Amino acid sequence: MKRALPLIATEARLLVRDWTVLVFAFVFPAFVMLILAGVFGTQPSGGFGGRRPDDYYVAASIGVPVIALTLVGLPVALAAYRERGVLRRLEAFGISRAPVVGAQAAVTCVLVIVGAGVVLALALPVYGIPRIVHPAAMVAGLAVGTLALLLLGIAIGLAAPSARAAQAIGLLAFFPLYLLGGGGPPRGVMTGAMHVVSDLIPSAVPAIVDPWLGLSGFGSQLAVLAAWAALALAATVWLARRTAP
Repeated sequence: MKRALPLIATEARLLVRDWTVLVFAFVFPAFVMLILAGVFGTQPSGGFGGRRPDDYYVAASIGVPVIALTLVGLPVALAAYRERGVLRRLEAFGISRAPVVGAQAAVTCVLVIVGAGVVLALALPVYGIPRIVHPAAMVAGLAVGTLALLLLGIAIGLAAPSARAAQAIGLLAFFPLYLLGGGGPPRGVMTGAMHVVSDLIPSAVPAIVDPWLGLSGFGSQLAVLAAWAALALAATVWLARRTAP
């Protein structure tokens, strides 16, 4: 614990210096939420599962910081350490890569909570915050979704040859997970093929939205996220051994 706390503090200072992370985590989700909720209005719609579009986008925007921070922020920080030889130098001083990666993951989780708080703080005076129908299930969806994407982000950071490559891979993964996961168009208006893809990708958005608004499909979403988490964990372990100095 004495070694972990300074690592977490250091990683927090380094991670928040990246303006790309701050934009994607705090500005982009809230900005898009304000626009989309205003465009689609307050009348319940079949495309939104019979719920109000503004309620849908307030809940959906909570998942956007999760995707952004785990797939853009975390991999870039980890790949930059590998590219610059920071991990090797830390190991020379007796600090293995596991606590460093753990510190980066812990900071990412804290920033996810802050990003969600920013979305809710802006939504409250404009659209209000919808009632959470199944609070425990919503928290479970947020936790499992964050875990699965954290592991994917670590795997990307270990696999990418450079920080720039990690950023490119993270951005390429971010937009499909955001758009096809329900952060943009709701899953209810997607065509059959796109809906199948949406059901199979590890987006945290539906795992948060569906229990929040009382929509169906939560169990299958958790199963998909758990499967992706297991695959990402296996890839992380393999890549950690392969890239070990």
